Amino acid sequence: MHAMSFARQLAGLDAARLTRLLESRPDVLVEPVPRGFEQLAQRLSGAESLSSALRSIDRDLLLTAQAVALLGDRATAVAVAGLLRAPQAVVAETVDRLVGRGLAWKAAGKIHLPQRLGNHFRARTDAFRPVALIAQQAVVEGLRAAVAGLGGDPAGLRKPELTARLEALMADPATVQRAVAGLAAPARRRLDQARRGTESYYVSYGRGAPRDPDEDLVQAGLMLRVYGRGELPREIAVAALLHERSTTLTGRPQLPAAAVDHDGARRCARAAADAALLGLVTLLDEARTTPITALKKGGVGPRERARLAKRLSIEERDLVLWIDVAAAAGLLAPSGRGYLPTAGYDRWREEPPGTRWARAARAWFELDFAPTQRETDAHGEVAPPIPLLSGAGLLRRALLEAAAAGRSLRAAAAEIEWFCPGSGYAPEYLPEKLAAAVHEGEQLGVVVDDALSELGEHLVARAAPEELVRRCADLLPEAPGLLVLQSDLSAVVSGQPSTAASRLLAAAAVAESRGVAATWRFTPASVRAALDAGWTADELRAGLVAIADRALPQPLDYLIGDVARRHGNVRVRGSRCCVVGGEAEVTEILHTRALHKLHLARLAPTVLTSPFELDEVLARLRDAGFAPMPEDAEGVVIVADRRDRPVAEQTGTTRQCARVGAAEFAARLLAHPDGWPVAHRSVTGQRLAKLTGELTAAELDLLADALDNGHDVSIVYRDNNGSATVRQIQPRELSGQWLESWCYLRSGQREFTVANIEAVAPVG
Repeated sequence: MHAMSFARQLAGLDAARLTRLLESRPDVLVEPVPRGFEQLAQRLSGAESLSSALRSIDRDLLLTAQAVALLGDRATAVAVAGLLRAPQAVVAETVDRLVGRGLAWKAAGKIHLPQRLGNHFRARTDAFRPVALIAQQAVVEGLRAAVAGLGGDPAGLRKPELTARLEALMADPATVQRAVAGLAAPARRRLDQARRGTESYYVSYGRGAPRDPDEDLVQAGLMLRVYGRGELPREIAVAALLHERSTTLTGRPQLPAAAVDHDGARRCARAAADAALLGLVTLLDEARTTPITALKKGGVGPRERARLAKRLSIEERDLVLWIDVAAAAGLLAPSGRGYLPTAGYDRWREEPPGTRWARAARAWFELDFAPTQRETDAHGEVAPPIPLLSGAGLLRRALLEAAAAGRSLRAAAAEIEWFCPGSGYAPEYLPEKLAAAVHEGEQLGVVVDDALSELGEHLVARAAPEELVRRCADLLPEAPGLLVLQSDLSAVVSGQPSTAASRLLAAAAVAESRGVAATWRFTPASVRAALDAGWTADELRAGLVAIADRALPQPLDYLIGDVARRHGNVRVRGSRCCVVGGEAEVTEILHTRALHKLHLARLAPTVLTSPFELDEVLARLRDAGFAPMPEDAEGVVIVADRRDRPVAEQTGTTRQCARVGAAEFAARLLAHPDGWPVAHRSVTGQRLAKLTGELTAAELDLLADALDNGHDVSIVYRDNNGSATVRQIQPRELSGQWLESWCYLRSGQREFTVANIEAVAPVG
């Protein structure tokens, strides 16, 4: 019923309001998108979608949603205003904002929340029984005492009337607060214990023993006696919950404008953005030359970070920032040799500065954690660039968005608990997280002093990637690097060198200092290394002349020539294994046509060498009809353990779904409000539907699409012990009642009982 009412409300929106709602809830724009308003309501009411939406709301929205949930069927604008002690106009505006985000809807004069959201907010109070239910078991005199304790007149009232009177008194926040204010300290502590679910309370007896606090609560009308025991009504628990925090809607804090020298801020922001791009390029060029060493558990450890920071002349704190940004932007990735630049790095490096900065800054802005203030987990440090769960990303986005349009960043930081109540950090931890966001923003040119730069304003506007690039193009013009070759065999590079210059210097010279102006030195060893890598002397000379735009200094020209004349005069032939046997058999092997691809060479009458690994040589010899046995380096025969079995290493590669535009999707929904036609649900969807009654149609479509197309999805899974976890999985096969999937949480193949999957959400 709730879902149908929500769907009708969504169907009544015009194109503009529907588009804005979809933009505020981007998870519903992931393919396969909901078919029709009923499925849209189901997707918006999903656990993951609601969780994501709640993390980005302000305190007024949070308090209003909590009040609506606690009021339940009595949630009207008037009732919410009374509960929050706020003007009706302010409540109405806040409710409209909730509705605009798909977190609530209005029907028949009442305000409704998605069922999961209401259950979430009522979790702390639903364990208590309402006063009407408790009153059925309470004696009349107890009800009269409770009415009198709350300031009512019980004279002449019978039990049904006393119950109704108690309901009215307990529903009035002011009445309950007056009763709480009149409690002695022990009774107030007992009230706090009771509303938190602590049932046992020890009372001393004997001469001079204190009064039973439960009795004080009963006399104040805050508890009712049932079978000799005090019980806290739900209405009192609700009032106490709201009383423990600020419950007044304040509206958006008025932030003062920042005092900014716009010309100076633009220059500072451009310099910082250029330095950020140079830092990323320096790191990634170094990684291409020498892969960044990874820990066994993944990530770049402290020792490797210290080495890189010293070699690249980058502060270690900022080095971590560039590692995380490079990985998030898809420019750095792990491999068997460590962390290396990705295939797309060269393309990114050749883009204009505005394009490169926009991609890096957007990746930083969307990170869920603070690179320069990484949290630890149960096993210690989570090394970069491994992602981690954190509320720091929410704080960063809330802070920068609050400071948009020229507002003071410091003033926004002072009000951050209004802008971001869902970060999860205690107040004492907020300053360091906010300081990390500001520092990182300054390094990227997003923040200058107490304000956002023009680049920062464009970033927080959340424009499409192409639009962000267009806006940043004029602010970050191309500034080619300058290379000066000197007679002392050094090269001075100012700014960011081109890809060709960077590759040539990395191949033929040694970096002596890094920074805006870097110094490289040519040595016999560095030139020889370039020749070892396949460069010729003529290619080195031509490349250096091209990037320096002038003739080579004579000492450098002579150095290249001298090294080239000696290079390759001595040859070293590689060999990975030897074949040893009788002279006749060795001769037969050498002349066997089928073994030609082993590139066998004779070192002695009974010894052959091959550049291939031992296992491959063994296999080919056996295929050719010979019966060789393997030996170790000391000539001892190797006997394989029969119990050994080769195991293929399985890894999961993230495959995210495509997205649709909000305006396009809104138009599709309005054109087909009951859902656009499909031939039939896929065979996979039909099989899944028979295995579970827990998932909605929208969730079944998501899971079936992920299974058919190899996409990732997020699931809420409850195991046989009753423990619920959130898993990101890549479904592989439906086998009976089990879903075989790659589980990213466990980094391995796992089986999930379909009936135990409680929710499905897209990943994208």
